[in-house]
Amino acid sequence: MPTFHYTAKDSRGKKRSGSLKSPSKSQAKAQLYRMKMVPITLTTAKLDGDDGPFWSKIIYKDEKGKIQIKLGNPAPTSKDIIIFTKQFSTMINSGVALVQSLGILADQQTNPALGTILRKIRGSIENGSRLSDSLEPYKNIFDPLYVAMVRAGEASGNLDVILNKLVGYIEKSEKIKGQVKSSMSYPIIVVVVAVAVITALLVFVVPTFAKQYSDSGKELPGLTQVVIDMSNILMEYWHYILAALVAIFMGLKAFFKTKKGTVVLDKMLLTGPVIGPLIKKISVGRFCSTLATMLTSGVNLLDALTICASAAGNSVIESFILGIRTEIEHGSKFSVPLARSELIPKMVSSMVAVGEQTGALDDMLVKVSQFYEEEVDLAVKSLLSMIEPIMMVVIGGAVGFIVIAMYLPIFDLGAVVG
Repeated sequence: MPTFHYTAKDSRGKKRSGSLKSPSKSQAKAQLYRMKMVPITLTTAKLDGDDGPFWSKIIYKDEKGKIQIKLGNPAPTSKDIIIFTKQFSTMINSGVALVQSLGILADQQTNPALGTILRKIRGSIENGSRLSDSLEPYKNIFDPLYVAMVRAGEASGNLDVILNKLVGYIEKSEKIKGQVKSSMSYPIIVVVVAVAVITALLVFVVPTFAKQYSDSGKELPGLTQVVIDMSNILMEYWHYILAALVAIFMGLKAFFKTKKGTVVLDKMLLTGPVIGPLIKKISVGRFCSTLATMLTSGVNLLDALTICASAAGNSVIESFILGIRTEIEHGSKFSVPLARSELIPKMVSSMVAVGEQTGALDDMLVKVSQFYEEEVDLAVKSLLSMIEPIMMVVIGGAVGFIVIAMYLPIFDLGAVVG
Protein backbone atom coordinates (compact mmCIF):
# COMPACT_ATOMS: atom_id res chain seq x y z
CA MET A 1 0.00 0.00 0.00
CA PRO A 2 1.53 3.37 -1.01
CA THR A 3 2.40 6.07 1.52
CA PHE A 4 1.34 9.71 1.02
CA HIS A 5 2.90 12.79 2.61
CA TYR A 6 0.42 15.56 3.33
CA THR A 7 0.08 19.09 4.62
CA ALA A 8 -3.41 20.04 5.77
CA LYS A 9 -5.39 22.40 7.98
CA ASP A 10 -7.03 20.97 11.07
CA SER A 11 -10.39 22.00 12.58
CA ARG A 12 -8.74 25.00 14.25
CA GLY A 13 -7.13 26.20 11.03
CA LYS A 14 -3.62 25.18 12.06
CA LYS A 15 -1.28 23.75 9.47
CA ARG A 16 -0.34 20.11 10.05
CA SER A 17 1.90 17.70 8.18
CA GLY A 18 2.39 13.96 8.27
CA SER A 19 2.04 10.76 6.30
CA LEU A 20 -0.57 8.04 5.88
CA LYS A 21 -1.07 4.82 3.94
CA SER A 22 -3.94 4.50 1.48
CA PRO A 23 -4.74 2.48 -1.69
CA SER A 24 -5.06 5.66 -3.80
CA LYS A 25 -4.67 9.43 -3.70
CA SER A 26 -8.44 10.00 -3.69
CA GLN A 27 -8.92 7.61 -0.77
CA ALA A 28 -6.06 9.35 1.05
CA LYS A 29 -7.91 12.66 0.66
CA ALA A 30 -11.11 11.06 1.97
CA GLN A 31 -9.15 9.73 4.95
CA LEU A 32 -7.91 13.25 5.72
CA TYR A 33 -11.45 14.61 5.62
CA ARG A 34 -12.54 11.87 8.04
CA MET A 35 -9.74 13.08 10.34
CA LYS A 36 -11.37 16.57 10.15
CA MET A 37 -8.46 17.92 8.13
CA VAL A 38 -8.54 19.84 4.83
CA PRO A 39 -5.69 18.71 2.53
CA ILE A 40 -3.38 21.40 1.06
CA THR A 41 -0.76 19.16 -0.58
CA LEU A 42 -0.69 15.40 -1.02
CA THR A 43 2.34 13.69 -2.56
CA THR A 44 3.37 10.05 -2.96
CA ALA A 45 6.32 9.05 -0.76
CA LYS A 46 9.48 7.77 -2.39
CA LEU A 47 9.86 4.03 -2.71
CA ASP A 48 12.58 2.19 -0.76
CA GLY A 49 15.88 2.67 -2.49
CA ASP A 50 14.89 6.00 -4.17
CA ASP A 51 16.04 8.25 -1.32
CA GLY A 52 19.80 8.20 -1.87
CA PRO A 53 22.59 5.77 -1.01
CA PHE A 54 22.19 3.37 1.91
CA TRP A 55 24.59 5.29 4.11
CA SER A 56 22.47 8.46 3.87
CA LYS A 57 20.17 6.96 6.54
CA ILE A 58 23.11 6.40 8.87
CA ILE A 59 25.20 9.55 8.31
CA TYR A 60 23.20 12.70 7.65
CA LYS A 61 22.95 16.41 8.40
CA ASP A 62 20.38 17.68 10.86
CA GLU A 63 18.35 20.89 10.52
CA LYS A 64 21.33 22.90 11.87
CA GLY A 65 23.71 21.45 9.29
CA LYS A 66 25.63 19.30 11.81
CA ILE A 67 26.66 15.78 10.78
CA GLN A 68 24.84 13.11 12.81
CA ILE A 69 25.33 9.34 13.01
CA LYS A 70 22.28 7.16 13.58
CA LEU A 71 22.57 3.46 14.44
CA GLY A 72 19.03 2.07 14.50
CA ASN A 73 15.96 3.43 16.30
CA PRO A 74 16.32 3.41 20.11
CA ALA A 75 13.35 1.97 21.99
CA PRO A 76 11.03 4.52 23.65
CA THR A 77 12.05 5.32 27.23
CA SER A 78 9.77 5.91 30.22
CA LYS A 79 10.40 9.63 29.77
CA ASP A 80 9.13 9.41 26.17
CA ILE A 81 5.96 7.63 27.36
CA ILE A 82 5.38 10.19 30.14
CA ILE A 83 5.70 13.14 27.73
CA PHE A 84 3.45 11.44 25.15
CA THR A 85 0.80 10.60 27.77
CA LYS A 86 0.78 14.18 29.12
CA GLN A 87 0.41 15.65 25.63
CA PHE A 88 -2.21 13.07 24.66
CA SER A 89 -4.26 13.83 27.79
CA THR A 90 -4.11 17.58 27.10
CA MET A 91 -5.22 17.15 23.48
CA ILE A 92 -8.11 14.83 24.38
CA ASN A 93 -9.21 17.26 27.11
CA SER A 94 -9.10 20.11 24.54
CA GLY A 95 -11.53 18.27 22.30
CA VAL A 96 -9.07 17.19 19.57
CA ALA A 97 -10.20 13.97 17.88
CA LEU A 98 -8.43 10.76 18.96
CA VAL A 99 -7.05 9.91 15.50
CA GLN A 100 -5.97 13.48 14.89
CA SER A 101 -4.22 13.67 18.28
CA LEU A 102 -2.26 10.51 17.56
CA GLY A 103 -1.28 11.78 14.12
CA ILE A 104 -0.02 15.10 15.48
CA LEU A 105 1.90 13.45 18.32
CA ALA A 106 3.42 10.85 15.98
CA ASP A 107 4.83 13.62 13.78
CA GLN A 108 6.19 15.51 16.81
CA GLN A 109 8.05 12.57 18.37
CA THR A 110 11.79 12.94 18.83
CA ASN A 111 12.00 9.15 19.16
CA PRO A 112 11.40 7.66 15.68
CA ALA A 113 10.42 4.24 17.08
CA LEU A 114 7.60 5.73 19.19
CA GLY A 115 6.47 7.83 16.22
CA THR A 116 6.19 4.67 14.10
CA ILE A 117 4.22 2.87 16.82
CA LEU A 118 1.79 5.79 17.21
CA ARG A 119 1.15 5.81 13.45
CA LYS A 120 0.36 2.10 13.56
CA ILE A 121 -1.99 2.64 16.53
CA ARG A 122 -3.70 5.47 14.64
CA GLY A 123 -4.11 3.20 11.60
CA SER A 124 -5.65 0.48 13.76
CA ILE A 125 -8.18 2.96 15.21
CA GLU A 126 -9.03 4.20 11.70
CA ASN A 127 -9.84 0.59 10.82
CA GLY A 128 -12.39 0.44 13.65
CA SER A 129 -10.40 -0.77 16.67
CA ARG A 130 -10.60 0.82 20.11
CA LEU A 131 -7.57 2.63 21.52
CA SER A 132 -7.02 0.03 24.26
CA ASP A 133 -7.15 -2.84 21.74
CA SER A 134 -4.72 -0.96 19.47
CA LEU A 135 -2.23 -0.55 22.34
CA GLU A 136 -2.20 -4.25 23.27
CA PRO A 137 0.23 -5.45 20.53
CA TYR A 138 2.89 -3.10 21.97
CA LYS A 139 3.12 -4.58 25.49
CA ASN A 140 6.84 -3.83 25.66
CA ILE A 141 5.94 -0.10 25.45
CA PHE A 142 2.43 0.05 26.95
CA ASP A 143 2.23 -2.51 29.77
CA PRO A 144 -0.99 -4.34 30.84
CA LEU A 145 -1.68 -1.71 33.52
CA TYR A 146 -1.52 1.09 30.93
CA VAL A 147 -3.87 -0.78 28.58
CA ALA A 148 -6.33 -1.68 31.37
CA MET A 149 -6.54 1.91 32.59
CA VAL A 150 -7.07 3.22 29.06
CA ARG A 151 -9.87 0.64 28.66
CA ALA A 152 -11.43 1.87 31.92
CA GLY A 153 -11.13 5.46 30.67
CA GLU A 154 -12.87 4.54 27.41
CA ALA A 155 -15.70 2.86 29.34
CA SER A 156 -16.19 5.78 31.75
CA GLY A 157 -15.66 8.56 29.18
CA ASN A 158 -12.86 10.05 31.30
CA LEU A 159 -9.88 9.09 29.14
CA ASP A 160 -8.05 12.39 29.73
CA VAL A 161 -8.38 12.02 33.53
CA ILE A 162 -7.15 8.41 33.39
CA LEU A 163 -4.16 9.44 31.25
CA ASN A 164 -3.24 12.05 33.87
CA LYS A 165 -3.35 9.37 36.57
CA LEU A 166 -1.13 7.18 34.40
CA VAL A 167 1.45 9.96 34.19
CA GLY A 168 1.52 10.20 37.99
CA TYR A 169 1.85 6.43 38.34
CA ILE A 170 4.68 6.13 35.79
CA GLU A 171 6.56 9.01 37.45
CA LYS A 172 6.24 7.30 40.85
CA SER A 173 7.44 3.98 39.38
CA GLU A 174 10.46 5.67 37.82
CA LYS A 175 11.26 7.35 41.13
CA ILE A 176 11.24 3.97 42.89
CA LYS A 177 13.43 2.44 40.18
CA GLY A 178 15.85 5.32 40.58
CA GLN A 179 15.98 4.73 44.34
CA VAL A 180 16.74 1.03 43.84
CA LYS A 181 19.47 1.82 41.31
CA SER A 182 21.06 4.41 43.59
CA SER A 183 21.02 1.98 46.53
CA MET A 184 22.63 -0.78 44.44
CA SER A 185 25.07 1.20 42.28
CA TYR A 186 27.24 2.49 45.14
CA PRO A 187 28.15 -0.93 46.62
CA ILE A 188 28.72 -2.34 43.13
CA ILE A 189 31.13 0.50 42.29
CA VAL A 190 32.94 0.04 45.61
CA VAL A 191 33.29 -3.72 45.06
CA VAL A 192 34.67 -3.17 41.55
CA VAL A 193 37.19 -0.63 42.87
CA ALA A 194 38.17 -2.98 45.72
CA VAL A 195 38.78 -5.89 43.32
CA ALA A 196 40.83 -3.61 41.04
CA VAL A 197 42.99 -2.35 43.94
CA ILE A 198 43.61 -5.84 45.37
CA THR A 199 44.40 -7.22 41.90
CA ALA A 200 46.86 -4.37 41.28
CA LEU A 201 48.61 -5.09 44.60
CA LEU A 202 48.88 -8.81 43.83
CA VAL A 203 50.12 -8.26 40.26
CA PHE A 204 52.45 -5.26 40.60
CA VAL A 205 53.44 -4.79 44.27
CA VAL A 206 53.67 -8.31 45.76
CA PRO A 207 56.02 -9.71 43.04
CA THR A 208 58.54 -6.93 43.83
CA PHE A 209 58.64 -7.92 47.50
CA ALA A 210 58.68 -11.62 46.61
CA LYS A 211 61.80 -11.20 44.44
CA GLN A 212 63.64 -9.38 47.23
CA TYR A 213 62.72 -12.01 49.80
CA SER A 214 63.68 -14.88 47.48
CA ASP A 215 67.12 -13.30 46.91
CA SER A 216 67.68 -13.19 50.68
CA GLY A 217 67.11 -16.95 50.92
CA LYS A 218 65.35 -16.70 54.29
CA GLU A 219 62.22 -18.66 55.21
CA LEU A 220 59.12 -16.47 55.02
CA PRO A 221 56.28 -16.26 57.56
CA GLY A 222 53.21 -18.32 56.67
CA LEU A 223 51.00 -15.27 56.06
CA THR A 224 53.53 -13.75 53.65
CA GLN A 225 53.91 -17.04 51.78
CA VAL A 226 50.11 -17.29 51.37
CA VAL A 227 49.94 -13.82 49.76
CA ILE A 228 52.91 -14.58 47.47
CA ASP A 229 51.27 -17.87 46.41
CA MET A 230 48.04 -15.99 45.66
CA SER A 231 50.02 -13.54 43.52
CA ASN A 232 51.79 -16.35 41.64
CA ILE A 233 48.54 -18.19 40.99
CA LEU A 234 46.86 -15.02 39.73
CA MET A 235 49.73 -14.12 37.40
CA GLU A 236 50.19 -17.64 36.03
CA TYR A 237 46.57 -18.70 35.70
CA TRP A 238 44.79 -15.35 35.22
CA HIS A 239 43.23 -16.46 31.91
CA TYR A 240 41.75 -19.59 33.51
CA ILE A 241 40.50 -17.58 36.48
CA LEU A 242 38.93 -15.00 34.16
CA ALA A 243 37.32 -17.74 32.04
CA ALA A 244 35.95 -19.42 35.18
CA LEU A 245 34.50 -16.14 36.49
CA VAL A 246 32.87 -15.41 33.11
CA ALA A 247 31.47 -18.97 32.95
CA ILE A 248 30.06 -18.67 36.50
CA PHE A 249 28.52 -15.29 35.68
CA MET A 250 26.95 -16.52 32.42
CA GLY A 251 25.74 -19.72 34.12
CA LEU A 252 24.07 -17.81 36.96
CA LYS A 253 22.58 -15.34 34.49
CA ALA A 254 21.11 -18.20 32.43
CA PHE A 255 19.82 -19.96 35.57
CA PHE A 256 18.16 -16.82 36.94
CA LYS A 257 16.32 -16.43 33.63
CA THR A 258 14.63 -19.81 34.11
CA LYS A 259 11.38 -20.07 36.08
CA LYS A 260 13.05 -21.89 38.98
CA GLY A 261 16.02 -19.52 38.96
CA THR A 262 13.74 -16.46 38.99
CA VAL A 263 11.94 -17.77 42.09
CA VAL A 264 15.27 -18.49 43.82
CA LEU A 265 16.61 -15.00 43.04
CA ASP A 266 13.39 -13.26 44.09
CA LYS A 267 13.33 -15.17 47.40
CA MET A 268 16.96 -14.22 48.01
CA LEU A 269 16.18 -10.56 47.35
CA LEU A 270 13.18 -10.56 49.71
CA THR A 271 14.91 -12.42 52.54
CA GLY A 272 18.40 -10.89 52.23
CA PRO A 273 19.82 -9.41 55.45
CA VAL A 274 20.50 -5.91 54.08
CA ILE A 275 18.60 -5.44 50.80
CA GLY A 276 15.60 -7.64 51.80
CA PRO A 277 13.72 -5.11 53.99
CA LEU A 278 14.16 -2.42 51.30
CA ILE A 279 12.88 -4.70 48.51
CA LYS A 280 9.89 -5.66 50.69
CA LYS A 281 8.98 -2.02 51.34
CA ILE A 282 9.33 -1.19 47.64
CA SER A 283 7.14 -4.17 46.66
CA VAL A 284 4.40 -3.33 49.20
CA GLY A 285 4.42 0.35 48.21
CA ARG A 286 4.28 -0.47 44.50
CA PHE A 287 1.45 -2.98 45.03
CA CYS A 288 -0.65 -0.47 46.99
CA SER A 289 0.09 2.37 44.57
CA THR A 290 -0.77 0.29 41.49
CA LEU A 291 -3.94 -1.11 43.02
CA ALA A 292 -5.08 2.34 44.23
CA THR A 293 -4.49 3.86 40.78
CA MET A 294 -6.52 1.14 39.09
CA LEU A 295 -9.41 1.17 41.58
CA THR A 296 -9.74 4.98 41.37
CA SER A 297 -9.78 4.60 37.57
CA GLY A 298 -12.79 2.28 37.68
CA VAL A 299 -11.07 -1.10 37.18
CA ASN A 300 -12.74 -3.82 39.26
CA LEU A 301 -10.76 -5.44 42.09
CA LEU A 302 -10.22 -8.86 40.49
CA ASP A 303 -8.93 -7.43 37.21
CA ALA A 304 -6.81 -4.92 39.13
CA LEU A 305 -5.21 -7.72 41.18
CA THR A 306 -4.41 -9.70 38.02
CA ILE A 307 -2.63 -6.69 36.51
CA CYS A 308 -0.90 -5.87 39.83
CA ALA A 309 0.48 -9.41 39.87
CA SER A 310 1.97 -9.05 36.37
CA ALA A 311 3.43 -5.65 37.31
CA ALA A 312 4.88 -6.83 40.65
CA GLY A 313 8.41 -7.43 39.30
CA ASN A 314 8.94 -10.28 41.78
CA SER A 315 7.68 -13.86 41.26
CA VAL A 316 7.08 -14.39 45.01
CA ILE A 317 4.94 -11.24 45.23
CA GLU A 318 3.19 -12.20 41.98
CA SER A 319 2.20 -15.65 43.34
CA PHE A 320 1.02 -14.04 46.57
CA ILE A 321 -1.22 -11.53 44.74
CA LEU A 322 -2.72 -14.23 42.51
CA GLY A 323 -3.42 -16.27 45.66
CA ILE A 324 -5.30 -13.29 47.13
CA ARG A 325 -7.31 -12.99 43.91
CA THR A 326 -8.32 -16.68 44.10
CA GLU A 327 -9.48 -16.31 47.72
CA ILE A 328 -11.56 -13.22 46.87
CA GLU A 329 -13.16 -15.14 43.98
CA HIS A 330 -14.22 -17.75 46.54
CA GLY A 331 -15.86 -15.14 48.76
CA SER A 332 -13.07 -13.99 51.06
CA LYS A 333 -12.59 -10.36 52.05
CA PHE A 334 -9.52 -8.64 50.66
CA SER A 335 -8.06 -7.94 54.12
CA VAL A 336 -8.22 -11.59 55.33
CA PRO A 337 -5.39 -13.11 53.19
CA LEU A 338 -3.38 -9.91 53.68
CA ALA A 339 -3.53 -10.32 57.46
CA ARG A 340 -2.19 -13.92 57.25
CA SER A 341 0.80 -13.05 55.07
CA GLU A 342 4.32 -12.39 56.36
CA LEU A 343 5.00 -10.25 53.27
CA ILE A 344 2.40 -7.63 54.21
CA PRO A 345 2.85 -5.58 57.42
CA LYS A 346 -0.07 -5.62 59.87
CA MET A 347 -0.55 -1.88 59.40
CA VAL A 348 -1.39 -2.43 55.72
CA SER A 349 -3.91 -5.22 56.34
CA SER A 350 -5.55 -3.16 59.13
CA MET A 351 -5.95 -0.10 56.88
CA VAL A 352 -7.32 -2.27 54.08
CA ALA A 353 -9.87 -3.75 56.52
CA VAL A 354 -10.94 -0.24 57.54
CA GLY A 355 -11.17 0.74 53.87
CA GLU A 356 -13.43 -2.24 53.13
CA GLN A 357 -15.72 -1.39 56.05
CA THR A 358 -16.01 2.30 55.13
CA GLY A 359 -16.17 1.78 51.35
CA ALA A 360 -13.02 3.86 50.86
CA LEU A 361 -10.53 1.12 49.96
CA ASP A 362 -8.90 3.17 47.18
CA ASP A 363 -8.33 6.13 49.54
CA MET A 364 -6.75 3.88 52.17
CA LEU A 365 -4.45 2.32 49.58
CA VAL A 366 -3.37 5.79 48.43
CA LYS A 367 -2.45 6.70 52.03
CA VAL A 368 -0.52 3.44 52.45
CA SER A 369 1.39 3.99 49.19
CA GLN A 370 2.28 7.54 50.26
CA PHE A 371 3.50 6.24 53.62
CA TYR A 372 5.70 3.64 51.91
CA GLU A 373 7.12 6.22 49.50
CA GLU A 374 8.52 8.04 52.53
CA GLU A 375 9.62 4.74 54.09
CA VAL A 376 11.53 3.79 50.92
CA ASP A 377 13.26 7.20 50.88
CA LEU A 378 14.41 6.72 54.48
CA ALA A 379 15.38 3.07 53.87
CA VAL A 380 17.56 3.98 50.86
CA LYS A 381 19.35 6.72 52.84
CA SER A 382 19.81 4.37 55.80
CA LEU A 383 21.11 1.59 53.55
CA LEU A 384 23.64 3.87 51.86
CA SER A 385 24.84 5.28 55.20
CA MET A 386 25.26 1.71 56.52
CA ILE A 387 26.92 0.25 53.42
CA GLU A 388 29.56 2.97 53.13
CA PRO A 389 31.44 2.26 56.40
CA ILE A 390 31.05 -1.52 55.95
CA MET A 391 32.59 -1.39 52.47
CA MET A 392 35.39 0.88 53.66
CA VAL A 393 36.22 -1.57 56.48
CA VAL A 394 36.19 -4.53 54.05
CA ILE A 395 38.44 -2.78 51.51
CA GLY A 396 40.75 -1.43 54.21
CA GLY A 397 40.95 -4.86 55.81
CA ALA A 398 41.82 -6.60 52.52
CA VAL A 399 44.48 -4.06 51.58
CA GLY A 400 45.83 -4.00 55.15
CA PHE A 401 46.07 -7.81 55.17
CA ILE A 402 48.24 -7.78 52.03
CA VAL A 403 50.45 -4.92 53.24
CA ILE A 404 51.02 -6.45 56.70
CA ALA A 405 51.73 -9.87 55.17
CA MET A 406 54.41 -8.39 52.91
CA TYR A 407 56.09 -6.42 55.72
CA LEU A 408 56.10 -9.29 58.25
CA PRO A 409 59.60 -10.51 57.20
CA ILE A 410 60.95 -6.96 57.76
CA PHE A 411 59.31 -6.82 61.20
CA ASP A 412 60.81 -10.27 62.05
CA LEU A 413 64.25 -9.06 60.97
CA GLY A 414 63.91 -5.97 63.18
CA ALA A 415 62.94 -8.17 66.14
CA VAL A 416 66.01 -10.37 65.62
CA VAL A 417 68.33 -7.34 65.43
CA GLY A 418 66.76 -5.90 68.58
